[in-house]
Amino acid sequence: MKTSELHQPESNAFTIATALTQIRLATSFLTILPVSIESASEADVAASMAWFPLVGFAMGIAFAIEDYALSFFLGTAVRTAITVLSMAALSGAIHLDGLADTADALGAGRDRVRALEILRDSRIGTYGAVAVLFAVVLKIIALAGASGWPRVAALVLAPTLSRWSMVAVSYKLKYLRKDGAGSAMFGSGRERNFTIASVVAIVAMLPLISFKIFVAYAVANGITLLLRSFYSQWLGGVTGDLIGACGEIVEVFAIVVLAS
Repeated sequence: MKTSELHQPESNAFTIATALTQIRLATSFLTILPVSIESASEADVAASMAWFPLVGFAMGIAFAIEDYALSFFLGTAVRTAITVLSMAALSGAIHLDGLADTADALGAGRDRVRALEILRDSRIGTYGAVAVLFAVVLKIIALAGASGWPRVAALVLAPTLSRWSMVAVSYKLKYLRKDGAGSAMFGSGRERNFTIASVVAIVAMLPLISFKIFVAYAVANGITLLLRSFYSQWLGGVTGDLIGACGEIVEVFAIVVLAS
């Protein structure tokens, strides 16, 4: 046996190197940042979902820092609008796109085949446009009325809960597409992903802990469970758009609760 083989970790073994690879993968999936990934196995791709809340937490800290920096130059309303725009831009607006496609698919009612066709369509319809507008406006209005720690908590924890819900809503549900980046994530280790993601989300709240944060976490759990049940009954599983829509809805409600 070669020396290199002795030191090569198994695909499912936890090491610092594999964890960092998985975190980089999660960052590449959730943001537009040019993350360098030399090599990654299918197991690493599947395991990267565990770190979604960690990436969301890092994004939230960046938004809070941006918001603080802008406060020296801009009024509350303008800097709030810019920060919300940054939230969409950093993620490539992919979750807003998922919300739009899901809203349009709802127009198909119980027609499962038609709904799945709409989810594959990149065009945005009337329902989708209204859903995106409502989500963005609600975020801006909620954040514009907040200051101090409630504002910081909303900016930091809403993205964290949003990315946690994406892991939770898809937990043990069938992925409805056979190809695409999302299909690679639904391999083995989904229970591990959910456990790690939940631990990260809980740890993230500790520095800012308050009764309102407990409420926000409860609301996020409730929305995720409701959507998980709805997706299962409506289409029998999830797609990337449905997962993104859940993340976006949870983010909106978390901001509303934490910033109020």
